[in-house]
Amino acid sequence: MGGGIAMVFANAGIPVKLLDINADALARGRGAIEKNYATSVSRGSIAQAKMDRSLSLIAPTTDYSALGDVDLVIEAAVENMGLKQKIFAQLDAATPPHTILASNTSTLDIDRIASATTRPEKVVGVHFFAPANVMKLQENVRGAKSAPDTLATVMALGKQLGKIPVLAGNCEGFIGNRMYDFYTSESEFLLEEGATPEQIDRVAESFGMAMGPAATRDLSGLEIRPRLEQRRGRRGPARLIA
Repeated sequence: MGGGIAMVFANAGIPVKLLDINADALARGRGAIEKNYATSVSRGSIAQAKMDRSLSLIAPTTDYSALGDVDLVIEAAVENMGLKQKIFAQLDAATPPHTILASNTSTLDIDRIASATTRPEKVVGVHFFAPANVMKLQENVRGAKSAPDTLATVMALGKQLGKIPVLAGNCEGFIGNRMYDFYTSESEFLLEEGATPEQIDRVAESFGMAMGPAATRDLSGLEIRPRLEQRRGRRGPARLIA
């Protein structure tokens, strides 16, 4: 996800710093970005010059001190509140006071994330959908203390990035995942009743969805749903599978 978001900014001509925990992780991320661009070049969807230009705008780093001159940070770590709060505390210390600190979280409480900083008015959700460099929707999530200028900035940014920005309240699942939660649960009931993932996805796609629920969950990561259910403390129907 972080690599995809970096591509979104580079494609728009905006220099971006790609921060990861170590050199190996950075190398994997950079490799995935290069592979994505190379695939686009081979398909003829972008020129080699565009790929080279975009790659030149992505600067990898493992040092938080490299963020001393940025205007916006988008965190894209796994959906773990403790980890995100730790990262935001580090970002708060490493970036200038004017810097907007955004989380790419798909479900977590923006206000709890903001509580780890000294600037809750500068904290907001900026959620891209996978793959970030392809999907058009950008959910901007308003925290209780998110300032009007912070919200206006990320809404305008979405248009600059070529996305469709929408403003969401700080609630469970925001907009996209709030809807996704229900229809994927129903698809799981169908699996238990004997339908195959291919059958379910074929019907969903014929209905108009770009990708069926089984393929979407596989792309996002099959481990995400059990983690969400555990965090919610949800038990649900005995036959519900994750």
